Amino acid sequence: MTLPIRGVAHPAPPRSGKRSSPADLSRAEIRGTQLAGKPLLNEHDSTERVGTVLASWEGQDGSLRIAADVEDPAAIEQVKRGTLRGLSLGTDMILDTEGNVAYRGQSELSVCAEGKRPGTWIDHVGGRQVHHLVCASKRAQGAPRLASLA
Repeated sequence: MTLPIRGVAHPAPPRSGKRSSPADLSRAEIRGTQLAGKPLLNEHDSTERVGTVLASWEGQDGSLRIAADVEDPAAIEQVKRGTLRGLSLGTDMILDTEGNVAYRGQSELSVCAEGKRPGTWIDHVGGRQVHHLVCASKRAQGAPRLASLA
């Protein structure tokens, strides 16, 4: 038995291009990231593989979105209950001798209680939407709107 999930693995980078962390991805890196076949772990524990990433793509807002199958029965129950609803990328970096990043790639994706990056949540479980963001600002003419998660 597997449980299909979808969500945001990395938020859209800021327009300024500044990184909050050396592990953060640029727009170009998000466009070039391919996570299909990577392991889905529980809280970055390499001994606790709970599934497989099926696909990744750039979302309409510039975020890195994923589709994965959760295969471990205990993890399936935690995702269904909402205790494992965060997503977190495991980024592998190669640095030069001055500490500059020469290579940045993704080695795995993890389900977790809450990802470190803002907005990195599982938003669909078993084909059903389980997380959404409502934005209500004067700039949006004061009317609440459902932010697109696709």
